[in-house]
Amino acid sequence: MPEAPNVLLILAGPAGVGKSTLCERLVREIPGFERVVTATTRPPRPNEVNGRDYHFLSEAEFDAGLAAGDFLEWAWVHRKYRYGTPKSSVLERLKHTCLVMNIDVQGVRSIRSAAQETPALRGRLVTMFIAPDSMDVLRERLQGRGPLQAEELERRLQSAELEMADRFTYDYIIHSASKEQDFRALLDYWEQAKAKLVRGH
Repeated sequence: MPEAPNVLLILAGPAGVGKSTLCERLVREIPGFERVVTATTRPPRPNEVNGRDYHFLSEAEFDAGLAAGDFLEWAWVHRKYRYGTPKSSVLERLKHTCLVMNIDVQGVRSIRSAAQETPALRGRLVTMFIAPDSMDVLRERLQGRGPLQAEELERRLQSAELEMADRFTYDYIIHSASKEQDFRALLDYWEQAKAKLVRGH
């Protein structure tokens, strides 16, 4: 039986739905997956390592990367710092392994556009949207992550509603329940995606 090609699996959805947790668990428990290391201009947190958690870039380095066309996508986050996906983090590693990353809805749109023009990515994207059970549940999850100012909480919930409108453009939708159920759903959908890729390969 032919093998599925290596793919870039993208998890998207509102802040607070557990995308990072799913990414980390997939890499930890499923052989053949690596996390995409993205770039940011924000300073590292105390436990973060350059090149492992993020590529930490100065504003000037980020500008130079943009000018050179080095990013598949990038965006301002909270109007404060820039985040982006270096082409090298995806295209070089995709030759050797499957990749998983979590980005926002805007980033997914940009990567889809890039895939149209990048032969190495064409037919190798699998997108999953993690949808909260309800806005009330999402509010509780966001509040449970630590203190948030009221206007920041409302801004994130408004963003979530806009992001939710995009969910039907994804290959699969995970209706978030418990962490365990979400992970099982991710694995089920991954099996379905692999079967489709084999048929199309």
